[in-house]
Amino acid sequence: MKAVYKQVTKMSAVAAVSALAREIFVQHYTRLTPRVAAALAEAYQSEDVTEAAIHSGACNTFLICQGGEAVGYFTLDLSAPGAVCIARLFLLEKARGQGIGRGVADYAQKLAEGDGRTRLYLKTWARDLKAADFCKRYRFKNSGTAPQEVLPGVTLELTLWEKYWR
Repeated sequence: MKAVYKQVTKMSAVAAVSALAREIFVQHYTRLTPRVAAALAEAYQSEDVTEAAIHSGACNTFLICQGGEAVGYFTLDLSAPGAVCIARLFLLEKARGQGIGRGVADYAQKLAEGDGRTRLYLKTWARDLKAADFCKRYRFKNSGTAPQEVLPGVTLELTLWEKYWR
């Protein structure tokens, strides 16, 4: 079943992204406690944070739907000169492995190319081997891993992945 992207512009969609984030972060960040994963979702994808990012004009957030059901979301950050950043790409576990991530990366690259940009990049949790495999398959290059404090007292190792063309 093909995924459909719906740009988030209304508060009901912002609320859907936040609810998905809470569910996905607990599923995804299994090496963190569920409470810390939920706090991470609140810090980075609460309704207020999501709405502010959308209204800044630098980011576009999209719900990913299959069969009328929201199964994930992604955010494209257009603020870096010459590049598009896939700032967030999160899927429910049941939606993984179906080519949705590749479709999002293709969409982001086409947007970047159409805008004259020459680089696509994203960061992943260094312990997320599935995300690393995805990046390698899609021909992103590992540009290094560094610690980042994501919450007070909570540091995650994040890997920067980049893809250039031209």
